[in-house]
Amino acid sequence: MQVYHPWFAGNREVIDFVVQQKEWILTHQQKMLEKRFFYTAGNQIETKKHTVQIVTIEKGTLRAAIKGEQAVITIPHDMDEKSDHVQEFIKKVITEICRKEAKEYLPERVKALAGQFGFTYQKVFIKNLKSKWGSCSSMGNINLNLSLMLLPDHLIDYIILHELAHIREHNHGENFWKLLNKLTNGNARAYDKEIKKNYRII
Repeated sequence: MQVYHPWFAGNREVIDFVVQQKEWILTHQQKMLEKRFFYTAGNQIETKKHTVQIVTIEKGTLRAAIKGEQAVITIPHDMDEKSDHVQEFIKKVITEICRKEAKEYLPERVKALAGQFGFTYQKVFIKNLKSKWGSCSSMGNINLNLSLMLLPDHLIDYIILHELAHIREHNHGENFWKLLNKLTNGNARAYDKEIKKNYRII
């Protein structure tokens, strides 16, 4: 565990503080652990173009094999699938699959939707964002999360349209939602709730 503290705090003060707050720290560590998402054997992750299966094997190594649209991640039986090492490996595989798909698909989809609805933008950037599905800069650049490749098509389009709408409306005020509703046939709020309820960033 790392403890961040003011530069002027001495070691004894820091240790005393941690001891005093022990119960609070342990409670919140447990809450964070419960919220953490684990990839486990038997999981099947669907990206836009790939199916990723996670399986346990009796002998072998932790590895991933991709053939066409199928990807298989194998976890040896004697390896803890919830360990940081295994989870980071799985996450890295899924991230790279999504990155490749996103670079191939998203710029063209932005171009198509912008043309359909009359938006002008500068560039599209694919990023591994930690907390946002996308963003739009004041210069008109569109940033999209590679995790979009885990969403169904109508929600991918919703996020793209959400960012395109920010080119005209730079905040989330009433006019923004009116515009986004127009672009999504009145489904903006419903799509927003659907993403928050059912999907997570890698």
